[in-house]
Amino acid sequence: MINQLKTIRFHALLICFVVLFTACAEDRALRERQAQAKRNLARSFLVDGNYTAGLKELLEAVELDPVNPEIHNDLALTYREMGKYSEAISHFNKAIELKPDFSEAHNNLGTVYLMLDDWDRAIASFKKALTNNRYATPHFAYNNLGLAYFNKGQFKAAIDSFLKAVQGQPSFSRAYHNLGITYEAMNEWDKALEAYKESIGHAPDDPRSYFRLGKLYLRVNNRPQAIKNLEEAIRLDKTNIIAPEAKDLLEKIR
Repeated sequence: MINQLKTIRFHALLICFVVLFTACAEDRALRERQAQAKRNLARSFLVDGNYTAGLKELLEAVELDPVNPEIHNDLALTYREMGKYSEAISHFNKAIELKPDFSEAHNNLGTVYLMLDDWDRAIASFKKALTNNRYATPHFAYNNLGLAYFNKGQFKAAIDSFLKAVQGQPSFSRAYHNLGITYEAMNEWDKALEAYKESIGHAPDDPRSYFRLGKLYLRVNNRPQAIKNLEEAIRLDKTNIIAPEAKDLLEKIR
């Protein structure tokens, strides 16, 4: 009789445990779905440039699902765009703590260090991103690594990084543009010209490489090509960031 009671008690406890476990699992799944919905809503706000609303949704999402590395990464990116770098670093580190091979978070963390002119920490972060063989977009990290090396004055290491970026993604115009700037810094004019041309070939509507190419043609005394590329930079510059300097240069050489 005693053994029967013990068996009944055991089964009762087991049923209670299963019920509690199932309820907890269902609650956890619900919170994860709610967090994902808030994350999706935040992204729509961020696309529209409404960082305040996006941040609010992400803060609520991370409360619902605090162990989701993707939400911490999104939250950190939002803080980065708002210029709140210490908060961004904190959440990128949390994302990495939760998912050590999270290459995107390592790369994103490195971009904050670039903004802070902390080249060594930036380099360490980009290299960490590149240790993951499953990283889908290593060309971004290689390009960023090149920028960090460039700013340290290590131009050969920068060139190597930019070349790896375009080897991995041959249409990556930004890396060609950065190659051109680095070759210019090394006084390798012909290579710089070719790099800018490659950049333009892959991004023909971006005024930046036309502007750099125009200035470089001035440096090598090719006035017709300088005028042509500066004029194109002005035509394409919808933000009017490059155009004023390009117009000044044109006035001096015409």
